[in-house]
Amino acid sequence: MRDQGRLVEWFDEKGYGFIQPNEATKDRVFLHIKDFARQGPRPIVGCALEYKVLLDGQGRFRAQQVTYLKASQMQEKVTKLKKANGQQQQKLKAMQIACIAYILALAVFSIAGLLNGMVLLFISIINAMTYWMYAQDKEAALQGNRRVPEQTLHILSFLGGWPTAWLAQEKLRHKTEKQPFRKIYFCTIALNILLILWLISPLNVLKF
Repeated sequence: MRDQGRLVEWFDEKGYGFIQPNEATKDRVFLHIKDFARQGPRPIVGCALEYKVLLDGQGRFRAQQVTYLKASQMQEKVTKLKKANGQQQQKLKAMQIACIAYILALAVFSIAGLLNGMVLLFISIINAMTYWMYAQDKEAALQGNRRVPEQTLHILSFLGGWPTAWLAQEKLRHKTEKQPFRKIYFCTIALNILLILWLISPLNVLKF
């Protein structure tokens, strides 16, 4: 995946520095002079760059195949980012409403006696575990350690941890761009809602 940003720190004598992506929520990217796609003028702080991002052996986001950008190219990218950010904000608001509605619904079902209080306690614990698992997976990704299986994250989401899963994805900037994962995540939300509806319905013969 190629991205764009500006050089915010450069140590010319050592031949490396850091890029701040145009999307401010993204982490800085390490850049070495040898990672430029072709030879050119020495980089200076503030120059616009386009690059490919990878995670190196030290757990850093690193730029490769780096090229310089013209001002017109940079402006076009910024315009697209503003449009994408606007769409993202709309999605965030929709998810915030969904999470609040879910929590309120669980509370109402519990107060009305339709849902056992232990189920509410169980879902609360699952949500705490879910955020912790996402944080551990993010740290493992940065340090190059063993990752938390995606299946585990999806199971926690299905069991009711999807609100904090969404919170962790956005706050930790983790799993937000991995489309197969996100699609399955939204499926676990639907399945969890169906599970809650079954628990409060007459079809639930287990009565818990």
